Amino acid sequence: MEIITFLKEFGLSDSEISLLAPLGKEVVVPANQLLFGADRVFNEFWFIRQGILRAYRIIDGNDFTYAFFLPGDIAVDYESYLKGTESNHFFESLSETVYLKFDKKKVEALYEDHPRIERIARAMAEKAYLRAVGRLKEFQTDSLESRYLHLISQNVELFKTAPLQHIASFLGAKPQSLSRVRARLANKIY
Repeated sequence: MEIITFLKEFGLSDSEISLLAPLGKEVVVPANQLLFGADRVFNEFWFIRQGILRAYRIIDGNDFTYAFFLPGDIAVDYESYLKGTESNHFFESLSETVYLKFDKKKVEALYEDHPRIERIARAMAEKAYLRAVGRLKEFQTDSLESRYLHLISQNVELFKTAPLQHIASFLGAKPQSLSRVRARLANKIY
């Protein structure tokens, strides 16, 4: 997805788009590149044009996948971005990735004169909130098999790129448990 198409979804005028779109600086990174380390403030957001990013945390030496970001997504640690506090997330590319990097201060400088641009920030925060609530509900009510099938239905490309251990971690399972679910599902199909 291109940034112009993305911004038009928010009902911005061509003049507003012409102010905002150029603020995004294109970044191209190879696969398996660490893009952001914890203990820094996430004071920018990234619009993913192509590729896949993963956000994860390290807790007691273990790697826990928090989110995957695909083309058309905004990648950011919203808590750090909104509060101005240090992030506890790491971001890495799982494939060659192209994204547009937007500096928070430059975007916020447009808010006063162009309030519709501020709506984008609110809509992004709302989307992140709804994503988190949906994920919490899935963990509270859905089986691993249901969470796995839902993830496949939403993110087919993810399964071509992300290692099984990252997918398992995102689903709150050990790789062995996810392998058993996949085998059980494969047996149902045949």
